[in-house]
Amino acid sequence: MSKMSTKTMVAIALFAAMATALMWFPKFPLLQAAPFLTYDFSDVPILIGSFALGPVAGIFMVTVKNLLYFITRSQSGLIGTFMNWSTTLVFMLTATIIYHKVKKNKVGALIGMIVGTVVFTIAAVYINIHIALPIWGIPTDNILPLVKSAVIPFNILRGIISTAMTMLLYRRVSDLIRRVLKLEV
Repeated sequence: MSKMSTKTMVAIALFAAMATALMWFPKFPLLQAAPFLTYDFSDVPILIGSFALGPVAGIFMVTVKNLLYFITRSQSGLIGTFMNWSTTLVFMLTATIIYHKVKKNKVGALIGMIVGTVVFTIAAVYINIHIALPIWGIPTDNILPLVKSAVIPFNILRGIISTAMTMLLYRRVSDLIRRVLKLEV
C-alpha cells in the first residue's frame, strides 16, 4: 500500500468524526415492532468519504466511527457496536468496490449501494442468527421470527434511506471534496 497523504488522513478523520456525530443524534426507530433497532445517518458520510477516497480509507472511517461511538455513547455494548461495524463495513465495501471497479458515476454508486444493501442485510441475518441474538440471550425458538420481522426489514430500510441520502448529497459535496483534496471524484 502506498503512503497515505496528510490530506487524505485528515479527510478520513473528518468523515469519521461526522459519522460519529451522526450516530449520537438524531436516532429514530424504523419499525414499531422493534423500537430497539434505531436508524442514524452515520452511513452517509462513510459512503461519501469512501466513494471519494476508496475502500481502504472507508475501512478506517468505519472502524474509527465505531470505536469513538463505543467509547463515548454506546448503549448496546460491544455486540451492538460490532453489529454496526460489521454491517456498515460490508455495506461500504460492497458499494465502494462496485463504484470504483465498475463505474465511477451516479449509476455506479447507485448499483453499488443497492447491491451493498442486499449483501449487508444477508450479513446482518447471519451475524444475528449465529452471534448477536444468542449472546443477548434470545431463546432459539424466537430467533428466526425476530430476524424475519425485525432484522431483515430494518436493514433493508436502513440501506434505502442511506442510499437516498447519499445520492442526494454526494454530487453536491463531491466538487468540494475534489477541490480540497485535489482528487478525481
